[in-house]
Amino acid sequence: MKENRILEEKDVDEVIWKTKVVVFYFIIVVIFLFVCLFFVVQKISNQKKVSTRSYSFPLIASEFSEVKPQKTEWLYHTVKPGDSIYGIAQKFKVLQYQIRGANKMVPGGIIHPGQVLKIPVIGWKSYEGKASWYGPRFHGRKRADGRIYDQNEVLVAHRVFPLGMKVRVTNLLNGRTVVAPVLDRGPYVVKDGKYDREIDLSLGAARALGAVKKGVIPVRIEPLG
Repeated sequence: MKENRILEEKDVDEVIWKTKVVVFYFIIVVIFLFVCLFFVVQKISNQKKVSTRSYSFPLIASEFSEVKPQKTEWLYHTVKPGDSIYGIAQKFKVLQYQIRGANKMVPGGIIHPGQVLKIPVIGWKSYEGKASWYGPRFHGRKRADGRIYDQNEVLVAHRVFPLGMKVRVTNLLNGRTVVAPVLDRGPYVVKDGKYDREIDLSLGAARALGAVKKGVIPVRIEPLG
């Protein structure tokens, strides 16, 4: 009887020990899965941020009024084979929605050769604000114009100005200027419900302005067409 009790106690101890081991490994697996899930969510979030930067440019009404274009007259363009709203907008330095609106085109509406489009002549305003620069994180990624971003090129990102438009940016701290094309969208840093910066410089443009070390500088932005 005594030996049987000893055996039973050993069996119980063994079961308890095995249970503890199973619980320990179960906890390790759960922690591992949570860590993996965290990194996956973070990666998806970063991808969404990059996508938002490149392809959309939500406008805050009060801020857009600072660079609101002044329509003065109209031009007319006869659509040729291979033309697109995007290409025509770049050619005339206007936004795609401005062409669609001027011609009362429904969203997703297509154009066809021989069609005559009404093109608004836009007088874009010069204004002052903050500039920042973006480099390594976006280097090698696709820009808003579909090409690959090279941080060493001299270019800028703007939320409103048409892609392809050239702008003169003046560093108000040292008077240095650079002329660069708008080839990307941004910046999207928001503070107190408003965009905190007006233009993003490539590393190449920031070097030309002497803005790399400071990071964020006051600038004057002059659209050149």
